[in-house]
Amino acid sequence: MMRHHFKHRVAAIAALAASVIGSSAHAGGRGGYVHQGAQISQLQQRLEEASPRSEETQVSDGALAKVISVANEVEISLAMIARKQARSREVKDFAREMLEAHTQGNIRLSALLRRLRIKAEPTRASAMIAGHSSIIAAYLQQQPAEKFDQTYMAIQVRMHAHALRMLDEQAIPRVKNQEMKRELQRIRDETASHLKRAQAIQATLAKGQER
Repeated sequence: MMRHHFKHRVAAIAALAASVIGSSAHAGGRGGYVHQGAQISQLQQRLEEASPRSEETQVSDGALAKVISVANEVEISLAMIARKQARSREVKDFAREMLEAHTQGNIRLSALLRRLRIKAEPTRASAMIAGHSSIIAAYLQQQPAEKFDQTYMAIQVRMHAHALRMLDEQAIPRVKNQEMKRELQRIRDETASHLKRAQAIQATLAKGQER
């Protein structure tokens, strides 16, 4: 039963992923990006389902730290793919920035956890994020060159928007240690900056598609 459920989940994500490219191939101009965004939204919802739930009132700082660490690893893996496959210089630069920012983010977080003697605690949420993200990474890696930049940036917009909401609504209000709270606030501000830039790049790509 468990194996069947996993296969069904993988198939569903793969189908949603494939529909992203199919929709953009048949929809021109900005309308195509709107439709593509809706499909990416469905795909990223799989990751959102893995986040700590609001009804889970007892969440340790170590568990929250592990979710942040895994999210950094997701961004690193996608950025490494984008640095190789993106065609736009702006997208390549954004991927390089994500690689550097999230690598440094994990270094800072690990150092803080060691100093505070907090152990990162793997949870169902962090495991699900890692599992779903590997499917998205594999899908992204297979994109045709002419569609890669748009797909990567659509995913980035969705992921950063979700991360920002998760930090504001779940992680920051729940973290107990004040130093950890300050670090999460720093991450929150950086995430908001990344989201703003990702949205600007996505808009630029959309304008280029309209020409």
